[in-house]
Amino acid sequence: MFASQLDKGNRLVLDEGDAQFLLDYFMCVKKENPKFFYAMDLDDKQYLKSFFWVDAKSRSDYISFSDAVSLDTSYIRTNEKLPLVLFVGVNHHLQAMLFGCALVSDDLTSTFVWLMKTWLRAMGGNAPSVILTDQHTSVKSAIEEVFPNTRHCYHLCNVLEKIPRNLPHVIKRHENFVAKLNKCIFKSWTDEQFEFRWWKMVGRFDLQEDEWFRSLYEDRKKWVPLYIGDTFLAGMSSLHQAESVNSFFDKYIQRKLILKEFVKQYGLILHNRYEEEAIADFDTWHKQPALKSPSPWEKQMSTMYTHAIFKKFQVEVLGVVGCHPKKELEDENSTTYRVEDCEKDETFFVAWDEGKSEVSCLCRSFEYKGYLCRHAMLILQICGIASIPAQYILRRWTKDAKARQMMVEGTEQVRNRAQRYVTLSRQAIELSEEGSLTQESHNIALRALVDALKNCICINNTNKSAIEVGNDALGAHYVEGYQENTSTRRSKKKNAVKKRRVSSEKDMFLVDAEHDNLHRMDSIGSEGISLNTYYGSQQNAQGLVQLNLMEPPHESYYVDDESMQSLGQLNSMGQNHEGFFEAQQGVHGLGQMEFRASTSFSYSLEDEHNLRSTELHRDASR
Repeated sequence: MFASQLDKGNRLVLDEGDAQFLLDYFMCVKKENPKFFYAMDLDDKQYLKSFFWVDAKSRSDYISFSDAVSLDTSYIRTNEKLPLVLFVGVNHHLQAMLFGCALVSDDLTSTFVWLMKTWLRAMGGNAPSVILTDQHTSVKSAIEEVFPNTRHCYHLCNVLEKIPRNLPHVIKRHENFVAKLNKCIFKSWTDEQFEFRWWKMVGRFDLQEDEWFRSLYEDRKKWVPLYIGDTFLAGMSSLHQAESVNSFFDKYIQRKLILKEFVKQYGLILHNRYEEEAIADFDTWHKQPALKSPSPWEKQMSTMYTHAIFKKFQVEVLGVVGCHPKKELEDENSTTYRVEDCEKDETFFVAWDEGKSEVSCLCRSFEYKGYLCRHAMLILQICGIASIPAQYILRRWTKDAKARQMMVEGTEQVRNRAQRYVTLSRQAIELSEEGSLTQESHNIALRALVDALKNCICINNTNKSAIEVGNDALGAHYVEGYQENTSTRRSKKKNAVKKRRVSSEKDMFLVDAEHDNLHRMDSIGSEGISLNTYYGSQQNAQGLVQLNLMEPPHESYYVDDESMQSLGQLNSMGQNHEGFFEAQQGVHGLGQMEFRASTSFSYSLEDEHNLRSTELHRDASR
């Protein structure tokens, strides 16, 4: 299908009804959750080229984890039915997080420029510190244009995967080629070492005329550990973690999966991811990891790091005993040590500046991964440092990683049940500590708890019926119900029946709609929509009519409106400029698309209201 898209003028080719389904679906989501964001890109003939969306929680999480983002374009090559592009990050539990999703019609630079600009706008204009991608010329050019101040790196695993495909003749003729290449890539600690080994390989294996191998050298500062060792990649540099990040949907998406089936699963996928994060949060706050040494650093960080990071840090702490130091050089400002790592069978150099309390190891573990290595901790031990200096504790790996995010969100209510459970548990622990100090404080705390419990039971009983209804509002069931209602609506042309709204959750990807004015768009793929770019960020989209007299001063058209009225008759609209930003209360345009009222449906990624505290404990123990 991807080839056919190129044959049809670089427009997104979808099955019949898919465009209508996507638009209706995301308009419903937007109506219930104003923080949800979606956008469309149209070509000069008003055909749909690209579609981008990102849920509210992802936009919120990006505040805390914008330091490193991976752009996954692998589905464009491997899944012709779903040419997806994903923006993926990593949270403080080393879990992959989806920061945006798009369907694209081609892999041209212009397409990626539009996508990156749209994503940047959705994320409040906050560009990532580092962006990791596959080797891709168009992506590279787009990043240079859209993210000029962002460090661009290649996934090392993607580079290594291409070696057997691009150099099979070399590998077949020379059995030691892979070993020599690995030594050059992973064992070079200085520019001189790398240059010497690289050009020695070029001569020995006759690679002077190989263009791909030459491109690797030209882009060496984007993927060779020596050159990106000072760049924090949030753990996405490791082969295992990179594969995890770049396979966000792999276990859910089969090669022949169609778009509607993917949308059915999309909400459930995110719900599962958010549930995993909530369980990890709960475990981190309520379970103390086992200590394996008397090290003061291990004890210190066990109370600060999340469990996933602490386990990695703990390996380094235990590895200190296998390292042997020797003072190599000393001057007025710093001392350099030579450290023999017996476990890794390698030698590293560590510099210690006592005046600044700074330690730096040649392995660049802190710069690369965000926590100190065993070699640096050995030198801290020699210098009598009993605790990890504050500058070597990254907030993004700690339990408080989302503190800034919560500050930005202000006093906004925490709506996810697992999050509410964790919040209440923390407060209960503090209350127990204070209330147990004296009999008087104990009585006060106990009375307050009894009264609060009675009030909660009363409220919950009042809302029990609504909760039971809301409990069914999860995953694919609602998309199927929505499709069934839509099909019935089209065949019988009946007005939608309003359903009672239950359990609306704004901070997550949630739809539970009373949706009377959502209308159909049957010909978005075959009839022109004369907007070069349409950004749907509306509370109640009802189309766009009679905008053909309007001449926007830019190439892209951004709409952020409370009420829009249809999609059509825009073919005479001017398209000669870079962007047009419009905030409208009522835009009448994009008509003659036979929009019809949608029936109500519910879709929730957030809570299951029957999830009791015992279930949380049981899940956490697993």
